Amino acid sequence: MEMGNKLKSRSDFSTEREYMSYTKTSDFLLNYSWKGKSKETIINEMALPDFEQVYLDEAIEYLTNQNDFSGMSLDRFILKRLDEDEEADEFNPNDIIFIEREE
Repeated sequence: MEMGNKLKSRSDFSTEREYMSYTKTSDFLLNYSWKGKSKETIINEMALPDFEQVYLDEAIEYLTNQNDFSGMSLDRFILKRLDEDEEADEFNPNDIIFIEREE
């Protein structure tokens, strides 16, 4: 396989779900550049779900300042922020449902 792999597009897949899975592969993320692209284009090309789009502005601003336009960096930044926000949620023991088991 020659260098400069051409990224696959939605038309290379039979379902949107297959395309979304592809956009999370290292093959896609390492070769994807979002430099000079609009937020809408990035969302479309990276097939970002709503819960990831929440962090897109922050990711774009941070990574532009780092001069880093790779899909991998954008994905990692968003996942890191998702993880941080998830940890910030307080653990609530009342959310646990106890199941009585017979001894």
